Amino acid sequence: MKKEHDIRIDRTMLHPWLDYRLGILLKKCAKKRIYLIITEGYRSKAYQDALYAKGRTKPGKVVTNAKGSTYSSQHMWGIAFDIAINDSRLLYDHAMLKKVAKIAKKIGLGWGGDWRSIVDTPHFYLTKWGSTTATLKTIYTTPDVFRKTWKKKVKRSKGLLLWKAQSKLTGCYLRIPNGATVDVLYAKGWYMKVRYRGKVGYVNRKFVK
Repeated sequence: MKKEHDIRIDRTMLHPWLDYRLGILLKKCAKKRIYLIITEGYRSKAYQDALYAKGRTKPGKVVTNAKGSTYSSQHMWGIAFDIAINDSRLLYDHAMLKKVAKIAKKIGLGWGGDWRSIVDTPHFYLTKWGSTTATLKTIYTTPDVFRKTWKKKVKRSKGLLLWKAQSKLTGCYLRIPNGATVDVLYAKGWYMKVRYRGKVGYVNRKFVK
């Protein structure tokens, strides 16, 4: 097994929350001496349709039930990635993928190996919107509209503190200046979890628009 991860995707095309959790997964797997290849991330409509054609109108095995034109793949929404094990002998070894899944579930990721059709053991995703894209389509209609919610700007003349915890009891990392752009992980109650200059923390959501 190669003692390093091999990232073959553009991580900027992943939802910030997924990218954050991917970073945690990579660190935790490395501690267990498991090294991953990140093989798939965001998929365009054209690419998704080409995958859907496999085993149907094109040679090969069926690999997905999701047509690009229906926005039914989590990859098209930037909320999923696929992996392999960074060892030519164990690329898609079920036992190894199951070990990764155990780690991934502890940090809040969903696993395609729990699906009934198609079972997709290399697949991991954000669970906030369920195991399909139905909720995302209802709320945002298209991936392009959804992507516009990933970044917001601080709208407060004196800037905004980035707290280490939503309780505000553990201090803050820094002050985000007015007009600065932050990556939005999620919003809940009064706060929003964001990423700014590599730091992930909490801000008062009413000042982020």
